[in-house]
Amino acid sequence: MKMALSGLLIGLSAVPAMAENCQPTTVQGEQQGKFDASGEVCFQLPALSENYVSASVSGVTDAYLLDGQNRRLRELLAGGPADGEQSLLFSLPVRQPSSLVLHGNEGVRWRFSWHMKETTPLSRPQTLTPVSPRLQQLASEIAAGGTTDAFWQEIKQTGTPLVEPVDSSHKRVTFLWRGARGNVFILGSPAGDHDPLFRLAHSDVWFRSYVVPADTRMQYKLAPDVPNVDGSPRDQRRAILVTAQADPLNPHTLAQGMNDRWNRASLLDLKPSRYFSTQAMAEPVRHGVLSRQPFYSERLGNSREIIIYRPRASQPARWTLILFDGQTWQDEYHAANVLDGLIARHALPPINIVFIDSLDHRRRGKELPPNANFADFMGQELIPWLRKRGMALTRNKTVLAGASYGGLASSWVALRYPRLFGNVLSLSGSYWWAPKGEAPGWLTRQYQQSPRYPLRFWLQAGRFEAQGQDGGIFKNSIEFEQVLREKGYAASFHPWSSGHDYAAWVEALVAGMRDFTGQRSSL
Repeated sequence: MKMALSGLLIGLSAVPAMAENCQPTTVQGEQQGKFDASGEVCFQLPALSENYVSASVSGVTDAYLLDGQNRRLRELLAGGPADGEQSLLFSLPVRQPSSLVLHGNEGVRWRFSWHMKETTPLSRPQTLTPVSPRLQQLASEIAAGGTTDAFWQEIKQTGTPLVEPVDSSHKRVTFLWRGARGNVFILGSPAGDHDPLFRLAHSDVWFRSYVVPADTRMQYKLAPDVPNVDGSPRDQRRAILVTAQADPLNPHTLAQGMNDRWNRASLLDLKPSRYFSTQAMAEPVRHGVLSRQPFYSERLGNSREIIIYRPRASQPARWTLILFDGQTWQDEYHAANVLDGLIARHALPPINIVFIDSLDHRRRGKELPPNANFADFMGQELIPWLRKRGMALTRNKTVLAGASYGGLASSWVALRYPRLFGNVLSLSGSYWWAPKGEAPGWLTRQYQQSPRYPLRFWLQAGRFEAQGQDGGIFKNSIEFEQVLREKGYAASFHPWSSGHDYAAWVEALVAGMRDFTGQRSSL
């Protein structure tokens, strides 16, 4: 599932079929129905001044916004499960007609509820004396009556962020935005928070600088003129999603197939040698077979798609990698394509990969944090199903892997079924999690109190993950590794100069698998 959010009308792509017979809407309401053979419903949206839209849909697999000429503005939902419920937060083009198109399966009931609110940008015009030498020079030029035109022309040529040396192991990175009126925020900052940018004097330059390690690798978005929204402080914090988008002056991105800028994050990579290069992700699967198969779980009472990669028959795979959030790993980051190439070059041994879809946010939040039914689905349903399809699975060569809640789930399922899963590859695992009413770090305590099992752990977390519950994911991961070592587990912790995103996770996945399989890193 992917969400895209609003902004200026640029980078539009034509839609093959015109949206017709759209139902008119008011600024608030709810409608429901059943998809006919066309699998499509359309809503004509009102022309508003600056605004934001909070909506929810159920029974919908895809949703996108069109402008008045029926050109696609942005994708709000793609590939969602037909039985899922999704929340959408976006804005409409200012004072222009637009329409919302929902797609789904014939005969499936759909529901759409929404609230549209005209607003103004959150007022956050903070100024700050810059520490960047280049911006200090620009500030002097502005004070002397100069303009910013030459500066922006220079930045357009070099690209953003602005990177300047500090010392042998650090660089100063300055994020920039041109021309916002009320505020600019960064989503995915090196501070691990939604930091505001500062305005340079009264110019059109918004900036924020960080000193970061020279091997930093991270994704980020910039959010100009975040709206002032009604509701709780959490609602206001989430409003950054309304305008968060790729940095327009940074040509580098990681995820593939993201066409509009609200669905695309920008990449800052100060260590450009990497496994998941644009070229590697664009390569087709040449040396193995990729298949997609439906799977119904009686234990969980739902269906999902399982993607399976298997190397060619001449390379029997003794290792199996099982990845949570599988559709993200494959459909956005093409993990099987990259590992297929690494296997062909003998940078990895032959590996089966099993990608497990997480369906939607609601069910992901229920299934991946320690859940006995989900662990039983893995041990009692999925593993027998894979074996029936000819996949040889041995405990010591089976790796459970995932990021965030997926890292937590990997450690939990291995604890419940240590005779099936012998290796855990956890990326920014959410070890702060606890059931309602209990202290943070619940799974860490479970390992403390349980017998030691024949498990191995490869743990990664980002140095920029210092915010959040119980001190942040970086601290929680260190504490989890310490408990594992005290219990006698084979465990290693790998700090990366990164945040909570796939820019580091895709690389760490390869590094962890190379360690588990006895390879040495080639980077």
